[in-house]
Amino acid sequence: MSGINLKQGVYGGTFDPMHRGHLKIIKESICQLGLNVLYVVVSGDSWMKKNNVVASRQQRQKMAEITLNNHAKICLVNVEISKNSPSYSYQTLEYLKDKNKKADFYFIMGADSVMNMDKWKNPLNILCSSKIVCVPRNNISNQNVKDKLLKIYPHAQVQFLRNIDEKISSTSIRNLIKRNKSQQEYLNKNVYTYIVKNGIYI
Repeated sequence: MSGINLKQGVYGGTFDPMHRGHLKIIKESICQLGLNVLYVVVSGDSWMKKNNVVASRQQRQKMAEITLNNHAKICLVNVEISKNSPSYSYQTLEYLKDKNKKADFYFIMGADSVMNMDKWKNPLNILCSSKIVCVPRNNISNQNVKDKLLKIYPHAQVQFLRNIDEKISSTSIRNLIKRNKSQQEYLNKNVYTYIVKNGIYI
């Protein structure tokens, strides 16, 4: 990683499992924001989803690796899954910014996550050092998102992704797999093969 001035995105999540909806967000972020690189971060011990993560961190990383294979401008990093302590987004962002000091950072997150951002660990650190890119979700209005961010940090910058209308969630996919229902339109076929081979979600 170099220190040249680049537009760099950060998109994190549990990805339990990573699906085509996530991939759509990743591709649209790169296109709409003109990113030079997008760092995808699989969370390790996600303190806000401590009892809701099914697959192990190594399994979730592997499924993300399969999904993102050979996609240009995408860099899958293991900064969180390699830790033995809770994962905090502000620390991950600080780590990436330290290695890319002159880059402009765009922190990509769902509208539902924005509305809970005041409960995050050190949210001000994120808002002060990056632009927020919001993914529409749950019919949460853009104005509500702006109001929430500006309440935390009056100088927060936010923009909204367009053309994101995916309704599927990782929870829905896990339930489909558990009930042996079709999920082929939502998952990379090699990810599904990996899930079945390792008995995940079944």
